Amino acid sequence: MRPARFVPAAVVLLALGAIGGVAATVKPASAPAAVLATRQVAITAAIRACPPGTGGSQDRLALFASSTASGGAATLSPLTQAGLRAAAAPTASVTTARTLSLLPVPTTGTVSRQQGWSVMATGAMAQGVTAEIAGSNGMSTVSCGEPGSDIWFTGPGQQSGAGQIQLDLMNVDDLAATVDVNVITDAGPAQSADYSGITVPPHELITESLSSLSGGSSAVAIEVRTSAGRVAASVSESAGHGAASWVPAAAAPATSLVIPGVPPASANSGLFLVVPGTTDARISVAALTAQGRYQPLGSQLIDLPGESATYVSLTPLGGTAAALRITANVPVVAAVLVPGNGIGAFTAAADPIAQQAVIAGNTTAGGLTASIALTAPAGAARVRLTETAEGASTGASQLISVPAGRTVDAAITTPPGAKHGTPFAVVLTPLAGSGPVYAARIETQGQSTVVSIIPAESAPATISLPPIRDSYDAISP
Repeated sequence: MRPARFVPAAVVLLALGAIGGVAATVKPASAPAAVLATRQVAITAAIRACPPGTGGSQDRLALFASSTASGGAATLSPLTQAGLRAAAAPTASVTTARTLSLLPVPTTGTVSRQQGWSVMATGAMAQGVTAEIAGSNGMSTVSCGEPGSDIWFTGPGQQSGAGQIQLDLMNVDDLAATVDVNVITDAGPAQSADYSGITVPPHELITESLSSLSGGSSAVAIEVRTSAGRVAASVSESAGHGAASWVPAAAAPATSLVIPGVPPASANSGLFLVVPGTTDARISVAALTAQGRYQPLGSQLIDLPGESATYVSLTPLGGTAAALRITANVPVVAAVLVPGNGIGAFTAAADPIAQQAVIAGNTTAGGLTASIALTAPAGAARVRLTETAEGASTGASQLISVPAGRTVDAAITTPPGAKHGTPFAVVLTPLAGSGPVYAARIETQGQSTVVSIIPAESAPATISLPPIRDSYDAISP
């Protein structure tokens, strides 16, 4: 009976040998290059989550898809605040790509304070799609985020003027998400059991006030991490009265970061730095300007303990927009606050543009000026900027050359043929052979008041599929 115990293993070995023999017989000496090549496949589905706006009846949702194909739709659906009953809000759909849509959001009763919005794009409308919360003039103030499992924000605490800090958690999926909110200040971690294990029901919104955790601090970092499911998140800060300012999500912690779109300001801007890990950090800061690179803090390094945040005042970086290059020995998170409306306008560390980026809501009405700050921290880059608006005969296009290690601030305006002041969308496309490119859209009122900064986020039209190789994974003993 003992030999019988080895029969299954023998059968498996025979099967593997037989299959290997057949493969050796029928497989060509080398697979065709086309089979092993990475394939680019069109994106057919994309989703974004938009927070409740702060402008009441003035709120709009700016939506733009850069695809040149036809078909598909982008559907706007409400994310009602968990535990509250709100008036029914109908869905809305957009089916035309390369057309800027400014969709009003309902404000019946207190609905606008109770719900966010999900944007589900399918088919061609999912290719290069971007959604943003904008005002009635079409100027976007915050990008609608993609759902994720680990999202970072950083900005001022109460000691730096942020009397109110609001966090919106949005679940666009069919399953509930479980969220832990971790807060780090200049005094170290500021944890509370109230912000652990938060359940965000499917297709709903939860709003949390984090003001109590930032009392007495000058810098605050917020990590939104899920242990189940995924969420999109947004953060707004205010002085307790007046307009709130949106804090953009920052790039994931890293030892090298670029913060694009730091405009010139009449008063000092503020740099916020966070060390999420327990190891102390040594951080250097370089400014990448139109004239080149320089050290705004001189040779000074910033020493920051692990699990802490700090605020660093920045002297003016020059007469044009710049970017900050942050390097450290351990992963860090970074953002900049520029003086302006409310407590100011934020820009944060971003990722380089992959394929293309889209800023949907831009305007030059009412004395506003708009520009795109482009930074090439490594190799030189060439970027095509295309502006599209309702009524324009064709999209206006300009080709911008960005020298290595510098920032170029390119003015953008309503394309020819469209009525002056008409909101317009901008598509940023780095050309082949360009080094990494970072960008941000800056809106300024008058000569120097910054009213909005939107760091550019990639809005790809295709994804890469890796090559398929031979595998015996289908055989299991």
